[in-house]
Amino acid sequence: GLALAPFASASPVPSLEINAGYAKSSTDVTSGVDVGGAENALGGGLSFGAAYWRPASPMISWGLEAGFDNLGNANYDNGTTTDNELKSSAFRVNPAIRFNFGAGVGPSFFAQGGAGLYNVSMDIKDSVVGDASDSQSKFGFNVGAGASFPVGPKTRMNLTGLYHTVSTEGQSLNYVQFRAGVGFGL
Repeated sequence: GLALAPFASASPVPSLEINAGYAKSSTDVTSGVDVGGAENALGGGLSFGAAYWRPASPMISWGLEAGFDNLGNANYDNGTTTDNELKSSAFRVNPAIRFNFGAGVGPSFFAQGGAGLYNVSMDIKDSVVGDASDSQSKFGFNVGAGASFPVGPKTRMNLTGLYHTVSTEGQSLNYVQFRAGVGFGL
């Protein structure tokens, strides 16, 4: 996803970031449900969130992220009808650490990792089985990288890509997220 790197200056300052982007799961999430193969993989969807970043040094920051990642829906054939639907999403709250590369006064790059609580939801609307919902709170982690660009005296824009993995019952949920964010120095 896209995110904002903390502001680097003579005395680094904390920042508040808001972000939005796109999340797309692997086909693993649908493998426990007979949806007719990979052509019915979840379509992906909008993700959005916020983060608070606090510099530990000019190169390292720690923070807390919260976000909602809509993994989309998939239509499938249950043998009787073809308009059955599977939807999935994840709400996450996780501490994270970010390693900044570059001068910090211009464009810079960063690597990021985090681990925490993921609440994964799945809804099924099936003409034969009926409607079903399941929600699991599980431990998950994410790793990624991004670029940060100054857009104002105390404002930066970040573009971030993250890979998330959550150990759910049965198959693990794995998804990628691409996001853009704006960070405001506090």
